[in-house]
Amino acid sequence: MALVIKSWSVKSHPGAGEPYVKVVARESGFWNFIFSLLGIDATTTFQVTGSRIEFEQGSLSGFIRRLTTFEHICSTFYGRFKPWKTALGIFGFCLFLGSAMQSGWALFAFFVLGAVISGLYYVLNRQLTFGFTDAAGEVAAITFKRSVIEGQEINEEQLHKIIGVIENLIKHRDDHAGEVDIGSGSQGGRMASPAPTSLRQVFNGPDEVTAKPVASAAVQPTAQTGACPKCGNSITSDDVFCGGCGHKLK
Repeated sequence: MALVIKSWSVKSHPGAGEPYVKVVARESGFWNFIFSLLGIDATTTFQVTGSRIEFEQGSLSGFIRRLTTFEHICSTFYGRFKPWKTALGIFGFCLFLGSAMQSGWALFAFFVLGAVISGLYYVLNRQLTFGFTDAAGEVAAITFKRSVIEGQEINEEQLHKIIGVIENLIKHRDDHAGEVDIGSGSQGGRMASPAPTSLRQVFNGPDEVTAKPVASAAVQPTAQTGACPKCGNSITSDDVFCGGCGHKLK
């Protein structure tokens, strides 16, 4: 069922505590308008803050509010629906009634009546819709038509601005997220920084740690072993005399 807009606003630079986008809609109909004046109407609210989209659907029994952060939004959309087929059917039916009376004046009268009724139906029942799809595939959208009583109307250009604000906020978040190094390797010549180990590092950044070179132990070559040619005692290549018989080796 198409709703009607009660109020809406789009701001590129909202003040403190104000949303970027806020659209409030109610169910169409005269009695629903009376209920809205009494403050007991069921409204649907679409609100965009700096970090998430809040979508609330209300009824006389209560409400359901969905809070979706930008990182869980897959796509945004908007579109329109023109009831030209139904309007053309109303106009054709009036022409049929006028021609059935077999009178020129009756045909003219029903022609004018059909043009007025079908025209009003077309203008008042054109529908616009906008919303988003989250990572779970759930769709949150508002479908609305022109409000005669409140006099509020959102056209396609304004819907494009609403979607543009949301996309800009998502892009802005993605740009910052792209600068965060998550330790997957070097990116742009920079190595991954270690994860913080204290709250002081979270708020003040990592400590400056100067790496100290660790002196490696000198690797001594292993002397080759052999046997004394005179007595057969075990000797090494560094020995000058045999330790068993005193034979000069070098």
